[in-house]
Amino acid sequence: MQTPYPNFSESENLHWKAFKTGDTASFSFLYQEYSPGLYNYGAKFSMDKDLIKECIQELFVQLWTKRNSIGIPPHVKNYLYKSYRNLILKKVAQLQKHRDFDETENYEFNVSLDVEEALIDGERRKAVSEQLQLTISGLTARQREAIFLKFYEQLSYEEIAEIMGITVKASYKIMARSLDFLRDNLSKEDLLLLYLIFSLKLFS
Repeated sequence: MQTPYPNFSESENLHWKAFKTGDTASFSFLYQEYSPGLYNYGAKFSMDKDLIKECIQELFVQLWTKRNSIGIPPHVKNYLYKSYRNLILKKVAQLQKHRDFDETENYEFNVSLDVEEALIDGERRKAVSEQLQLTISGLTARQREAIFLKFYEQLSYEEIAEIMGITVKASYKIMARSLDFLRDNLSKEDLLLLYLIFSLKLFS
């Protein structure tokens, strides 16, 4: 049985090609399909809701105005996420007045875990939640972003590399170091719980 992803990817490409010809319905489809995910992604870089929305609007305005010169990307989602990431990082840097912006050193990526009562309850839930959140905060912004893209967006290492503007080898290395850090700083029980949270997408 085929997975739905290839069919959706084909639909994406059809809408992208139609949008390039000036089809407003296909352009609207792309906006409606991806703006919620882009907003969620942008919220990790900044808590400024207006900035997040502004960057999404600017991204799609740029797409529309440059539609004749834009190519057809192999993966529409990856293209949009990468373009949006570059845009919001530049906006954040401008607001913080970083003239020579180096994203490897000067960007934030914040995630918060949601330890549901179904997973663990009572007084221990609060303590475990705080411990997991503290451990996650010990990762670098780049490591947290890679984990978010891998587990929440369910992207491959190749796709993570494309969006983050790094090599595939670097994406593997970032993930490996992230998991090593988590293993070194959590008990086996808490580590399994954290993996469960990741697999259930219980973080925002």
